[in-house]
Amino acid sequence: MPVTSIVQKDDILLEQTVQPSDDSPIYKLVQSVFAEVLAEFRDWKVKYCEHILHSLSHGKRSPRVPILDGDGTPLNIVGNVGGSPDRDTERLVAVTSYSEDGTPRSTSTIPLQVVHAELLEPHKPYESCSPISRNIFRGDDDDAMAFIPYADDATFDHADHMLCYSSFAWQDDYDPDLEVISLEAAYRLRTVHSLLYQDIDSTGVLPFKLFSTPGQPGVFTLSRRRDLLKWKGTTIPCSYSFPSRSSLSHGILQNRLERAHALFCPNLNCIESLCTVHVEYNPMPPPRKPTIRLSELLKRAERPCEAGCFLQIKTLLPRWSEDDISSFKTILDIEPDMIPCDHAELCFKPCHEVLHYRRLLYPDLNEPQIEHPNGEHKGRPRLQDFQDAVLHTFHRNEPCYHSGPCDVSSNCLCFKNKAHCQRNCRCPAKCARRWKGCRCAKIRNRMSCVNFKRCPCIEARRECDPELCVKCGCRYIEDPETSICGNSQIQQGHFKKLEVKESPWGLGVFLLEPAKQGDLIVEYVGELIYEMTFDSRGEVADYRGRSYVFGLNEALSLDSSRAGNSSRFINHSGASNASETQCNCRAFARLVNGEHRIGIFAIMNIDPESEILIDYGPAFFTEQKSAEAS
Repeated sequence: MPVTSIVQKDDILLEQTVQPSDDSPIYKLVQSVFAEVLAEFRDWKVKYCEHILHSLSHGKRSPRVPILDGDGTPLNIVGNVGGSPDRDTERLVAVTSYSEDGTPRSTSTIPLQVVHAELLEPHKPYESCSPISRNIFRGDDDDAMAFIPYADDATFDHADHMLCYSSFAWQDDYDPDLEVISLEAAYRLRTVHSLLYQDIDSTGVLPFKLFSTPGQPGVFTLSRRRDLLKWKGTTIPCSYSFPSRSSLSHGILQNRLERAHALFCPNLNCIESLCTVHVEYNPMPPPRKPTIRLSELLKRAERPCEAGCFLQIKTLLPRWSEDDISSFKTILDIEPDMIPCDHAELCFKPCHEVLHYRRLLYPDLNEPQIEHPNGEHKGRPRLQDFQDAVLHTFHRNEPCYHSGPCDVSSNCLCFKNKAHCQRNCRCPAKCARRWKGCRCAKIRNRMSCVNFKRCPCIEARRECDPELCVKCGCRYIEDPETSICGNSQIQQGHFKKLEVKESPWGLGVFLLEPAKQGDLIVEYVGELIYEMTFDSRGEVADYRGRSYVFGLNEALSLDSSRAGNSSRFINHSGASNASETQCNCRAFARLVNGEHRIGIFAIMNIDPESEILIDYGPAFFTEQKSAEAS
């Protein structure tokens, strides 16, 4: 009974899945096979657990090999060898090996060196923290509370804190064995009953979805992240690999490109797949329209390419499949202004066949060429309104992707957010809203941008862009001592060597090398969280008496209480007179290639072995000052 059908729309094959009813044959078959595998697994599990428990009750001891001295004879001297018990002594310990029936088998001795060490003081209590080098986008914590903090402390208001969550995580009835059972049932349905995996998935009988959905990995994906249990009833070969997506989509280039494109971060400064910082969707760019007539493109072919070039063959009529035509249309949507020889390299087709379908898909009608077909505008740009320089109230938007200009008519995200278009936006390169960068040049014996008057990047509180700021030298990743641009330290990772150790205020961060005024000491990293999570975590932080949260803007905060680096140990100093320790660094938020990041910068020259101190600000100690005043 087929439940998956293929339809064609706009020359693109689409999948349509029909939900089978509860009384359909395929639904009953999936239900029957799943129940069969479930019964087999439960029967095996009971016997397996009984076997393990029975083996533990014997108490068998493995035979030991007697330790011999240098001449091969067993050591039989047992006791102290000279010296006072208060000093370092050498002792011999007798080791007897027994057989299974309990009778002694052999006895040997092991020399031990006894060292009387001084009593070690335990380390002072501190919170554990996962080490990270980049921010992690967390958003909001799960609605299910993982555990109750300070559960054994009656002074903490547990009832009030639990109101921040909807349930407890341990209330969820999750059995990891069901993953193994679901995989076995799906494999039997596919190999024995010849059902497609997507048809099995559409019934909803299995406790897990086989294929992944946005934000929810499927059991096929989860199977690659764990070692599957080897049980007696499994029929899945060790070499078998479950598909990651529906096999019906593999032949369509557009779908494959969209999946691959979605893996990579839309921020061009980030080269990581499945990035933990920029979690927004990375869409495919809109189809581009041809800007050059086909007759003009053909004139650019100077010499024939390999066998089958259109310059040599002009009469053969090709016959492509629907997938071939769809793939070629996808390539034309990305880059239409290429000669047939170049398109042939991408299609793995003869050049003359490519030209034939190029004429069918985009016929050259000798119409007047559109001057700006992809949304570019000619003339003097209008006055623009930008708010991205006010970092406290501004929060970044996803890169814009649309046809036409970046204004209200195209529903541009950057226009609505009053932000500059970045180089990862899909709008034209000559968009009037695009950030232009700076034109600062290196000053003799001084760093550019930082010592240059009215650098637009510094005034906008953003680091220089390596593709736009071409004169200041920010594109060159050099040694911090010889770096040209002083406004690109965060993205280039010019951090100082630090050490975390005891300080007058507990654990602190100390400098291991000299730092000059304006040098970046370290980047403050952590989890990017929303306001609701900030409030729920704030209750625990207030009770603990320590908070590790920096405010980025009105929407996001940066919390390093659970994940961070050495910067979380930087202590506060808000000294008002010369007799107290003054702060020597300051935290600055910078817009780095479209992303808000916090850097700890030196505000004076700092010698090695000095502790890094910053002023937390008046808001951090509001409650403490109120308590002291009362």
